[in-house]
Amino acid sequence: MLWLDPHAEFDDVFNQLQEKLAVSKDFWQGVTVVLKQTERECCPKEKAQLEKLMGEFGMALKEHVADNPSSRMKTTREVDRDYALIVRRTLRSGQRVHHEGSVVVLGDVNPGAEVVAGGDIVVLGTLRGIAHAGALGEETAVVMALKLLPTQLRIAHFISRAPDHQDAPEPQGPEIARIRNNLITIHSYGP
Repeated sequence: MLWLDPHAEFDDVFNQLQEKLAVSKDFWQGVTVVLKQTERECCPKEKAQLEKLMGEFGMALKEHVADNPSSRMKTTREVDRDYALIVRRTLRSGQRVHHEGSVVVLGDVNPGAEVVAGGDIVVLGTLRGIAHAGALGEETAVVMALKLLPTQLRIAHFISRAPDHQDAPEPQGPEIARIRNNLITIHSYGP
């Protein structure tokens, strides 16, 4: 949650936020930040600046809506996981794909590449980059690949990363990652 100090100048807050994000930029990729309105509301220009900054670090900005005294958060909109984007190429380092539905990659996702989807992610190749399925909070989303070797794997707000040691055996067939018992688990995929 991002809370802007109502007594601080926006430029000061923006510059401090930019510095903090730059120090740990890889950590924040794929994160959705909720902007909480205080007694000092952001004007459209300030919101646009924050959205642009978040986008530079691979983040999304969502606004907290206070529609009654209990200040409930606007519910996450339902994701149509059947609404899929098909990417017909290998994603190279530095390339990013963001889509509100599911994403199917007909190729590899190389280290340094990133796929963020509101629904599922299916890679018909090797996944070695960053994958964030269920980015809008959908905990039933899955990540599947013919070879699942991501540097970072996220499903909804759960995060996993590659082990520090490289002694782990490579997968021998397609694998699927999903949330089970509040953990990201990876299993061999079979019909």
